[in-house]
Amino acid sequence: MATVKRGGALHLDPDGGIHRISGTHRAIVIGSGFGGAVAALRLGEAGVSTLVLERGRHWEYSGTEQVFGNELTPVSEMFWQHDFAVWLTMQPTLIDRMPGLMEVVLAGGIQIGAAACVGGGSVVYAGVTVQPRRRYFEALFPAGVRYDELDRVHFPRVREMLSASYMPDDIYAADPFTHSRAFDAQLKRAGFPTTPIRTTFNWSRVRGELAGRLRPSSVIGESSFGNSNGAKNDLTQNYLPAALATGNVRISQLTEVTSVTTGPGGRGYTVRVQQHAPGGGIVASRELHCEMLFLAAGSVNTTRLLVRARDTGELPELNEHVGTNWGGNGDAFVYRGFDGATGASQGAPCASAVFVDDGFGMPMRVENWYALAFGGEPYLSQFSVAVDMDNRGTWTYDRASDQVKMLDWGPEKNAAPEAAAAAFSQMVIGRGMAAPSPVLPPTGGTAHPLGGCPIGAATDLYGRVAGYRGLYAVDGSLVPGNAGGANPSLLIAGLAERAMDDILANGG
Repeated sequence: MATVKRGGALHLDPDGGIHRISGTHRAIVIGSGFGGAVAALRLGEAGVSTLVLERGRHWEYSGTEQVFGNELTPVSEMFWQHDFAVWLTMQPTLIDRMPGLMEVVLAGGIQIGAAACVGGGSVVYAGVTVQPRRRYFEALFPAGVRYDELDRVHFPRVREMLSASYMPDDIYAADPFTHSRAFDAQLKRAGFPTTPIRTTFNWSRVRGELAGRLRPSSVIGESSFGNSNGAKNDLTQNYLPAALATGNVRISQLTEVTSVTTGPGGRGYTVRVQQHAPGGGIVASRELHCEMLFLAAGSVNTTRLLVRARDTGELPELNEHVGTNWGGNGDAFVYRGFDGATGASQGAPCASAVFVDDGFGMPMRVENWYALAFGGEPYLSQFSVAVDMDNRGTWTYDRASDQVKMLDWGPEKNAAPEAAAAAFSQMVIGRGMAAPSPVLPPTGGTAHPLGGCPIGAATDLYGRVAGYRGLYAVDGSLVPGNAGGANPSLLIAGLAERAMDDILANGG
């Protein structure tokens, strides 16, 4: 499929305006992250009138103003309907409840980050764009989901759309990336040389920060709650503007889906929504109808919607695999010290990684990030994603509380990936290549929730949800709990591209 990139700024109505939306649509897409943005663009290109529903708001970037809070200056707008700002290394801070940038779901002793904004996880991730190792992908996925096809067709298409690239030498050599060079030097001396990895950072904007033309953001470690100047090539700068440019797609922000059921007469689907005011509170609610419904609300929220629909009888033909095979992608965070100058600030973009197949308990990709929460202290932030084939959770509907919960996940299911990450870091320290960090690593957290609607079990091999025609899952819920030793954004988007190719080619 040939793709023409149509970028430019994304401009949306500030209030969401569900009172101005038609009640009936050919297609509705729930969510605007990697799966939803891909679905919206491909539906729009195919001439399908499509409405994208996004519970969060669209954030307009600025080259001079601080649009987002960060770990050192938490504000209420950073969190979705929370009373406290709590995330990994952050100290709990009292905030006001509002429809903010990220929901932190607490389930079975794990903190799960779930984006809540136009662009979804692409706004709040670290931009790392890597694909799984073939051997681990093939061990995790059904045989009919072919790695060769993704590698040849869909991964390159996504990388082009996102403008993923390696960190240029001049930026790598700049003062804020002292920690990147120290990480590479430590691992090389320890016998684990790193290789460059692609990210979606816009290097022209990073250079603008370095030169003082733009307010510092990426070069001071901002990323996990957005880059105020748009320094990442997130989905609001490629897939979503391209979808709107087709003339067939509309995005309704601050529009949260509360339930899904079959439509009138059993035809199509009815989606119940509520509209949030930017400062908090519900200002409207209504029902919308569609022929085709694409679930792309992210692993946690797609799973919540489907489990609730099945167990309340609204979509009773959903099968027993819905809610299963959920995992945290083997995420683990470890910190250690390094010698020498630390730089005036430390940058967020990741320059490099190493893949370790054995010797530490489980295979893992080890990357160098920077944790802004430590305020410029000379700590390397080692982030890893392990190939965890075993630890999975199941989401169930609790009728008494009317909540979908994960009750079978505990700290023991985080232990193996965290132990592998700690063992690798201790090896580096033990060989005299680094100093221990006095900062204890956070435990039981994932920025990469996956699964809940596993491909080939809850769906066919292209995301068609079993039991219902015209119902599709196209997000991280398809991935069976682990991305095979990769940050999952490229995999999620690649699977969505593959699904949309097949769905549109076959008329649904």
